[in-house]
Amino acid sequence: MKIIDSNRMESIKTEKAVLIDIFRASSSIVVILSNGAEKIIPFPDEHSAREFHKKHTDMILVGEREGYRIPDFHFGNTPYLLSREDFHGKSVIFVSTNGTRVLNKISAKTIYIGAFLNASSIINVIDESTDLICANRRNLFSIEDFVYAAYIKAKKLNVPIDYDRLVKIILSSRSADRVRSLNAEDDMYFSIKLDLYKTVPYFRDGVIRAL
Repeated sequence: MKIIDSNRMESIKTEKAVLIDIFRASSSIVVILSNGAEKIIPFPDEHSAREFHKKHTDMILVGEREGYRIPDFHFGNTPYLLSREDFHGKSVIFVSTNGTRVLNKISAKTIYIGAFLNASSIINVIDESTDLICANRRNLFSIEDFVYAAYIKAKKLNVPIDYDRLVKIILSSRSADRVRSLNAEDDMYFSIKLDLYKTVPYFRDGVIRAL
């Protein structure tokens, strides 16, 4: 079970993978599917998402660029606010600065989407051959992604790990300072809650669904 920094690789080929983007894409994806969405179609950029939406106007646009909601999208990439929405019977077009970009790098038979919000469910479906892919920010390190990967690996291998200490590390990090600068502290505190959902999102043939 390897922990992989996506910034170090142009492409990632593996058998099984977990995509990790705690602040905030993977957390939002878990929330959207947990709140009833039938599917999520991820796009690496705003333009391709808008072009797709022209032919599928009934779908919901969710996304951000550099941390901010994309103009005219129905929702931003904000798990705290998305948790209050009902997506039953709906399909979602999703864009994020890092998560969906990195998702396109991964070539694997099985790709799960992991967050603290569904940590135990992810632990239950992965095995020791599963690689943990930290999205990170482009050319920058996001400690929350690495901390989550370390937590998942430790729990899977039955190694003791102090979750509260991990939370303190995240909240004192530069990543947390950036989230605060975006006035998104609600998202930050929500995204480090453990096991609020049992949903396991998986990506296959260009679509994310609940397992």
